Amino acid sequence: MNFNNFKDPFNMILQKKRSIGEPPGTLSYTGLHTNIGVKIDVISYDHDWYQRMEITDLESLEVDDKKYWINITGLHDIELIRRIGNKFGIHHMDLEDVVHVSQRSKIELKEFYLFSIFKMIYLKNEDIHHEHVSIFVKDKVILTFQEVQGDVFEGIRKRIESGNDRIVERGIEYLYYSIIDAIVDHYFPVINQSFETFADLEVNVIETGNTDMTRIYQLRKELLYMVNAITPIHDAILIFTRESNPYFTKEDVPYYADLMDHLTQLGDSLKSYREMINSLYEMQMAEKSNALNKTMMTLTTFSVIFIPLSFLAGFFGMNFIHFPGLDYPYAIQLFIATCMTIAAGMLVYFKVKRM
Repeated sequence: MNFNNFKDPFNMILQKKRSIGEPPGTLSYTGLHTNIGVKIDVISYDHDWYQRMEITDLESLEVDDKKYWINITGLHDIELIRRIGNKFGIHHMDLEDVVHVSQRSKIELKEFYLFSIFKMIYLKNEDIHHEHVSIFVKDKVILTFQEVQGDVFEGIRKRIESGNDRIVERGIEYLYYSIIDAIVDHYFPVINQSFETFADLEVNVIETGNTDMTRIYQLRKELLYMVNAITPIHDAILIFTRESNPYFTKEDVPYYADLMDHLTQLGDSLKSYREMINSLYEMQMAEKSNALNKTMMTLTTFSVIFIPLSFLAGFFGMNFIHFPGLDYPYAIQLFIATCMTIAAGMLVYFKVKRM
């Protein structure tokens, strides 16, 4: 399992330091994808209307009474982000959060629009991809900003194209909910695959007593990233749905309640998953510690055995002219036998004590 576009959750400190000393609202992309081609995908729809097109100049787009979903890919084009902000009246402080990919997930109700940030985590060819997504809702227009091509919204696009889905019948606020729901739904396969990887590691540890600590460390970091991405969404939606606003009505209550259930289930799964990974990590560290203790015990045993032998060799190896027993015919044999007896006796002693 590969972790593509993985951002260390603690790296937000380093990314924020890049803007220290700059005026508030300075646009500076802090992500990894600086060579992505910029793409603007526009979907306009209504009860009897559907059109999808790709444009290069958003300023020439005339927005009428239809509903619009404008998706911008490529956050490194700062000038484009600034022009979009000017066209739709987006505050420069919010645009700064769009290009700062370390920003946590949130939903903020502004004076003239709704602003949200989410972490899009999904599987692509069995690899885990991470992406920073920003959403603006203003009047009948939704703006979404993402870092790279590919997302989890293709199902929504097909539902709009079909023309007979609830998204077409409802207002723009239902499209906003559908986008959040798609992001949350794709968390489940990621967690399931991570759990399967963990299960394989656990079996390997139990059967062989050994595994790759690097994979366990990667799983722990991936889990931490998912916790930091998912947990704020629950709190943000709870605040967002507490009171009625133009982007949340009574008709939306059952849908957001279901979304909260999903987030609660994800939170419980992540909590259990974290405890199991920590247990596996601690078990592996205990195995390594036990192996080290056995090695140290073996070395200590040999050291203790050779201490008296070294003493005897040093004592009888002194260069005195007159030394009792040097002229004895079997002195060397007696010395060797004595050393072997001492070594064997100490080995038996350690074995008995160990039992």
